[in-house]
Amino acid sequence: MEKMFTKKEAAELLKVSERTIDRLSEKLGVAVYQVGRQLRYPESSVMGMLTKKQLSSCEHDKILHALIGG
Repeated sequence: MEKMFTKKEAAELLKVSERTIDRLSEKLGVAVYQVGRQLRYPESSVMGMLTKKQLSSCEHDKILHALIGG
């Protein structure tokens, strides 16, 4: 079985806020599971929130713009 993370654990692992985890999971459509009243993020979803390439400043700005909804 795949390792599961709470939102707080995922945020700590990626060194971002819990709100950023919400935004990224919604934007990227990653798998999230509800266990009782709590959400769990599989390790593959958390790792999927990372990009493996260097972003140009333009790409970086587009992502930030999308995340903050501006």
